Amino acid sequence: MKARSSQLIISSLLFGALLIVTLNAWVSYRAVATLSESQYWVAHTWQVMNAVERVLGLLKDAETGTRGYLLTGDDGYLAPFALAKANLPDELDLLKRLTTDNPQQQQRIIEMRAVIDQRIGTLNEGVKEREAGNTDSVRLFVLTGTGKAEMDHARALAAAMQDTEQQLLHERTAASTSARQKADTTLIGASALDIFLLILLFLNLGRERALRQKADEAAEQLQELQSVSDVALTRLTLTELADELLDRVRTVTHADGVVLCMWHDGEIEVSAANGIAVNRGRRIKLSESDPLYQAAVGNRVVTLTGTSAAHIPLEGLSREMHAVLLLPLTIADRVVGILMAGRRATNAFEDTDEQLLTVVADRIALSLDRVNAYEAERNARKLAEASATEVQALNTELEERVRQRTAELEATNRELEAFSYSVSHDLRAPLRSVDGISVALEEDYGEQLTPEARDFLRRIRAGVQKMGQLIDALLQLSRITRAELVREDINLTALAEEVASDLRQQNPGRNLIFRIQPGMSANADPRLLRVALENLLGNAVKFTEKREEAVIEIQYDSTSNEFFVRDNGAGFDMRYAGKLFTAFQRLHGDRDFQGSGIGLATVSRVIRRHGGQAQAEGIVGQGATFRFTLG
Repeated sequence: MKARSSQLIISSLLFGALLIVTLNAWVSYRAVATLSESQYWVAHTWQVMNAVERVLGLLKDAETGTRGYLLTGDDGYLAPFALAKANLPDELDLLKRLTTDNPQQQQRIIEMRAVIDQRIGTLNEGVKEREAGNTDSVRLFVLTGTGKAEMDHARALAAAMQDTEQQLLHERTAASTSARQKADTTLIGASALDIFLLILLFLNLGRERALRQKADEAAEQLQELQSVSDVALTRLTLTELADELLDRVRTVTHADGVVLCMWHDGEIEVSAANGIAVNRGRRIKLSESDPLYQAAVGNRVVTLTGTSAAHIPLEGLSREMHAVLLLPLTIADRVVGILMAGRRATNAFEDTDEQLLTVVADRIALSLDRVNAYEAERNARKLAEASATEVQALNTELEERVRQRTAELEATNRELEAFSYSVSHDLRAPLRSVDGISVALEEDYGEQLTPEARDFLRRIRAGVQKMGQLIDALLQLSRITRAELVREDINLTALAEEVASDLRQQNPGRNLIFRIQPGMSANADPRLLRVALENLLGNAVKFTEKREEAVIEIQYDSTSNEFFVRDNGAGFDMRYAGKLFTAFQRLHGDRDFQGSGIGLATVSRVIRRHGGQAQAEGIVGQGATFRFTLG
């Protein structure tokens, strides 16, 4: 009897919970439906406002294009007029459909259609007069400005429609906000009640799920550890093995970045990395106080967090990771390398992570020992099988490849020379013609032109000058590609001071402060390196023009063997850093900073020709740093 009563109580509770959940779902559905309707009307209002803007924009384009045609006779100016003439009826029909709920707006659309039809008809008459050669009628049409009243009328109608929609937008936004608040309140209340009812059920399920997940994780880790051990059976070269090992280690340990270094009695040699940029083959001498030295000599795991992690002599690791584990790799009780695993969060490693990584380090050491044995055996076999016939065949093949590559390079150089000639002559000639005609038109007919027409001439000349600058930049980029690289030891400090002096003369009104490190030198082509510095420093001067005091530094980082140029200018968003060294890719518009978009591409080309690398770092509003090596 007691069991039946308990079962009845449980059934009643489950039925009540189901009823409450169903009621909550219905209330939430109604609240969300009300919110969706409010948001629809807000979006509808924006759609009407955008349609009004498109109608007015098409009418302006028709007016501007027709006037350009009447003034110049160039059929190219009729394209906006033709586009507007074709699209305006459809846009007005769309606007009418969108405002069927508003009689006042419908009446304005009818009035606007009449004004637009009248204006399009007038413009069409002007085009016909011009086509018929009646220049006097065309001149009268341009100078009298007959369309001003019609355009003002159209603008007034558009403004009235926009004001009405703005008022509706305000009301509908307020209604949407209120609906959202009600929906949020309803959903929060319903969700809280549902969660309370479900917590009891999830307590037992959660406990069971945690135990199952722990067992699954243990099995998965064992499988992943086995994959670390098996990698040496499929990759028999040291480079391939190191890359594959670190890729699997990062997967097993969920580290943000891992680095493998070989140990050479007080020095480490960077072998491979995953998730972090490093210079392979770089050797670093360690001091006895360095944590890497202590981990290797003491053959013990070292954990670094916070500021202590920043002292690791690998810039990518110290700059990006705030928690690092150092694990020695041992073969027969002899330390042969160090595995470094980093995470960006401080105190991110737990005891289980250290235990797992210790096992991983042992597996990596065994894999390295195995691959070293394979490579030794393979090298010995290759030396034993080498013969004079094979060497001769190899030399013949190499000579043929050299001949082919030489022919390809000669053909490429000829194509580049033809391109440079075309850019410097064929493209400049029409530009000079356009600029000369614009100047003549402004000087001979300047007083007869309307302010709008004079503005058009100004834009034409500005575009011609911009095109000329782009041609100069492309020519410089082409010359850098074809120029012979002649390295010599140069005083980079003196070269930077010369470029800085030129920039001061070009910007007499600017407060430019150059901090150039003394004693910098490099083995490079002085002409090409000067081009790179001119672009880098010129870039820094340009993007600090809004600073009262522009501070530009040129320094050398002996730790990373990099030169860098740093400024306190506009900076940039690091999400777009990959676009900086690509031609015509700009992160700022011409209204903010003038430029061709080729300067940093030229810098990248110079650095690559020297066998180096270039990279950029920046923070919006706080400046940028450009680093480069010279091979």
